[in-house]
Amino acid sequence: MATTVTAPLERQCGQLQGLSQMTSTSSSGNSVVVLQFNLNLDLDIAEEEVQSAINAAQSFFAREPALSADL
Repeated sequence: MATTVTAPLERQCGQLQGLSQMTSTSSSGNSVVVLQFNLNLDLDIAEEEVQSAINAAQSFFAREPALSADL
């Protein structure tokens, strides 16, 4: 999880305007990234930027192989 999900999210979110702190934890099947923003940043802007960062990071997420229909 750390390499396939957390790292791409950290790379994208680390560039966000007004970000004051970022922490993350990863374990088997779980990834948690906590972002803290400066208090003077508009919440709506922060929300839009975080969504954009998540969308951009998705292209770096590892893809699981498709399951075969022939079992």
